[in-house]
Amino acid sequence: MHQAQVCILGGGLVGGVMALSLAHRGISSIVVDTETPDRLLAQNVDGRTTAVNLASSQFFEEIDLWQPLSGQAARIDNIKVYEANQPWSIQFDHQELGRDPMGYIVENRFIRQGIFAKALNHPLIKWCAPDKLLTKKIKASGVEIYLESGEMAEVSLIIGAEGRHSPTRDDRGIKKKQFTYSQKGLVFSLYHDKPHHNIAWEVFHASGPLAFLPMLDSVDGRHRSGVVWTLPETEADTWAQKDVSEVATRLVDMFPHLGEFELFTQIWCYPLIAQMVDRFIDDRYVIIGDAAHVCHPVAGQGVNVGWRDAKALTDILVNHLSLGLDLGSQTTLQTYQRSRRMDTYAMFAMTDLMVRLFSNDSKILSPLRSMGLGAVNKVSPLKKFFMKRAMGV
Repeated sequence: MHQAQVCILGGGLVGGVMALSLAHRGISSIVVDTETPDRLLAQNVDGRTTAVNLASSQFFEEIDLWQPLSGQAARIDNIKVYEANQPWSIQFDHQELGRDPMGYIVENRFIRQGIFAKALNHPLIKWCAPDKLLTKKIKASGVEIYLESGEMAEVSLIIGAEGRHSPTRDDRGIKKKQFTYSQKGLVFSLYHDKPHHNIAWEVFHASGPLAFLPMLDSVDGRHRSGVVWTLPETEADTWAQKDVSEVATRLVDMFPHLGEFELFTQIWCYPLIAQMVDRFIDDRYVIIGDAAHVCHPVAGQGVNVGWRDAKALTDILVNHLSLGLDLGSQTTLQTYQRSRRMDTYAMFAMTDLMVRLFSNDSKILSPLRSMGLGAVNKVSPLKKFFMKRAMGV
């Protein structure tokens, strides 16, 4: 029987980082994932980009994950937010807070490559994939876990990082409440004529927000950005089926700042929901990342909240271990739940409000929203508050 202190279910962007964070502080884990690393690195499986905010990049630096990613990361120096056909806007310039960027845009496959390069050969991490948890036996001293591959292990704690559809969360009777927006997000990457100057754009249209996220130029020097285009469900399905040249033409109409467009990836189409749970913990079990909370991608913060979970849980486990406490004790888990509840609820509330406020063509709300953006842009303390929130600091 394999001995490890923790079992992590899910080796994705949050579960993988969790394993590295624990290993960096001397805590051993067994990671169980249904997909092999090779399959997860295929670009057609996940060709998306992720906004890594400043706090997340600093956390990655702490756990020695940033160095392999930094060469693939495009800086976000400015964020510009405006409502289509309205005069007001907000412009966040990183120089108002210092020299650090607001964050970075990194392709998901490079984050996964970085995780696998560090984790697969780490002496404190055992990576089991493709594999899944068949059953478990909870005892006073820990949990015996039995995997489909025949592997058995004894751990003190199970961490669920299986994403929004987490089967083990549902098995444990943790209740989830889902909020639907009747929207889907079209996600893809494209070339454009003009340089982006490290600016991330968020444009609010009545049909939903449109985001352009700066990527590094291609090897042959072409300018690139990742796009998240939010639309009502039926409209999104229609556009997802159209020829990419039609999509490019439509986007130039909606967003004329970067010249002509040419898509170079397929279009992924995701239903947009928000999801909260009634608790993060159970008997020797805790959930992190999308298993615990899903917010609308309007602010690009989703996975960053999951990485904050990983950092907070690591700090609490290390602290309790140094006091001689059991890693899976209710005292340890209650401490974690208290520490994370406020942040996750606040992020949900902020993104939910933004979407409901802006995704409509109300003649009354439109000028008020636009003036609100203008006011935030003029009031320095308020502007700095929102900038720090975006940076995760």
